[in-house]
Amino acid sequence: MTRIRLKRCPHCHSIARLRIDWDNKKINGCYGQYVSCTLCSARTQTEVNEELAINDWNHRKLNNCIQLTLF
Repeated sequence: MTRIRLKRCPHCHSIARLRIDWDNKKINGCYGQYVSCTLCSARTQTEVNEELAINDWNHRKLNNCIQLTLF
């Protein structure tokens, strides 16, 4: 299995982590997974597996936001 690297949070540029969604129902017999920021708590939707959750995080677009580059 190839490890996919998580990009930093597009909102605050902090580190993101893959999480297991223990609070919601199981999806196809397994708990869902999502990615969330460790600082501002931005997150993706709960997905069936880690690959989809990471893909959602790494390829999402900011809607109605201005992204600033920090030095």
